[in-house]
Amino acid sequence: MSKNSLIRKDHKIKDQLLQVMIDNEGSDMYITVGTYPAIKISWTILRIDEWVKEFTWKDTMEFAQSIITEEQHDILVKTRNLDFSFSFGWRRFRWNVSFQMNNYMVVLRLLTWKIPNIDSLNLPDIFKEVCKVGQWLILVTGPTGSGKSTTLAAMIDYINTNYEKHIITIEDPIEYIHKHKKSIIEHKEVGRDIPNYNIALKWAMRQNPQVILFGEMRDREEIEMALILAETWHVVFSTLHTKSASQTISRVIDSFPAANQNQIRLWLADSLVAVFSQRLLKTQDGTWIRMVKEILVNNWAIANLIRENDIFQIPSIIQMWSREWMQLLEKDIIDLVSSWKISEEEGLKYANNPKLVKEWLQ
Repeated sequence: MSKNSLIRKDHKIKDQLLQVMIDNEGSDMYITVGTYPAIKISWTILRIDEWVKEFTWKDTMEFAQSIITEEQHDILVKTRNLDFSFSFGWRRFRWNVSFQMNNYMVVLRLLTWKIPNIDSLNLPDIFKEVCKVGQWLILVTGPTGSGKSTTLAAMIDYINTNYEKHIITIEDPIEYIHKHKKSIIEHKEVGRDIPNYNIALKWAMRQNPQVILFGEMRDREEIEMALILAETWHVVFSTLHTKSASQTISRVIDSFPAANQNQIRLWLADSLVAVFSQRLLKTQDGTWIRMVKEILVNNWAIANLIRENDIFQIPSIIQMWSREWMQLLEKDIIDLVSSWKISEEEGLKYANNPKLVKEWLQ
């Protein structure tokens, strides 16, 4: 059997479960031992228990092994975690296989079938403006499940639709597959097309792209390579799991040894274009989600704070420069609470500065 062949040809109800998820537009499905398969729909987790038995350790193992190859299974056993993308019919899923109490566990996410655009996401025009730069670094940040990949896909689509560029996306796994429009666009998946982010970024320098997207800056080497690429006439898009613009800048700088941090501050001050930090909040009735966002656009004032290591002053500068599209996360929260779209409790839960929200609501 080829290392690229599935361990098991199929699972008896896998296709039915995937179809239920598609038919109901569930966002996530959970397969684990000792309970029924469950689907997350509009923030509520619902168990499929009408025609399915509770999954045993064997059921869960066979489900997992029906979607991964021998090569992927070797990686799973070694690292105890596996991320990849998978197509079923005309829909794509992002899969994660891991272990819990030495049993397999599968979590899958149904990806949006249509590439989103900036207008359909109701994002302000600054998201288009930053796509017009010829080089430098653009970061989209937030916790897992905050829509970072969707926002990045919309910006890549804007470039692909309007400009003749060579675009390379490097992801683990690939979530959105873009068609060639005005641009030539290549998708590289970690573990399948390239061994890791670091090597992919080094190879990318030889492939003459103008735009590079890579899924997440996870360590110092990846951050350093992103900064190098941003300084050498590439537009670089990436993500970090940070909750605010100022925390994002601190995270980048603190990834380096103290002796190198002054140089990194200078480097970042010159190469950063913008930081978009976002969350997805639940609406009052729990049936919809709303994005709230913090926007930092690098100008002379922000660059000076980065050079002088006065990062703590960045929120104040963001408030002062609202005419340049900048805003704190709390602005969107206040707008949604005031218009009764989300509850005050929900807004305070996700605010970076709950005290500020309370003051503005008085």
